[in-house]
Amino acid sequence: MNLTTVLKRTSIYAATVVLSLGATTANAACSDPAIPFVNWKQCDKSDWNLNGADLRVAELRGTHFMRALLRGANLEGANLLGARLTGADLSGADMSGANLWGSDLRNANLSGADMSGADMSGGAKLLGANLIGADLSRANLSDAWLPGLNLSNANLTNTDLSGANLSDANLSGANLSGVNLSGATWIDGRTCSSDSFNGCK
Repeated sequence: MNLTTVLKRTSIYAATVVLSLGATTANAACSDPAIPFVNWKQCDKSDWNLNGADLRVAELRGTHFMRALLRGANLEGANLLGARLTGADLSGADMSGANLWGSDLRNANLSGADMSGADMSGGAKLLGANLIGADLSRANLSDAWLPGLNLSNANLTNTDLSGANLSDANLSGANLSGVNLSGATWIDGRTCSSDSFNGCK
């Protein structure tokens, strides 16, 4: 990918995020309770205790959840485009099918989380995240817009990445002990064999 293409795609990505975060802000109701389909778009929930909250299919674009407690929360199908979850505790949370496009999950605790089928492309950040025992099967961790999804130094011990798309992802320094990569698309585009554990074969 040449520099012109990268810059063009980066510009498109930035414009998309700005437009997505800027539209219908007035419709957000930050004081509404944590319930399915709630609209907390661009709200600040940093440091909140939302353990076990039911936020299925919630509108959470650009929402701040820095250091928030979301242990065991249900975020199935939630729209977390561009959300900031740095340092958040999402251990055991259900994030299956969630839109995490461009979200910031640096240093988040995602141990045991169900992120199957989630979309973490578009510049999502997972640097230093704890993903021990998480289910990322069929998740999209590729990045067609930026140089590659940052999973450097992430702990992926015993993580299920079967069928996941990891093309162009940055896995430098990541712990892949016991990771299941059966049928996954590896960082170089090849498909991992069915007996790919601890690395792509």
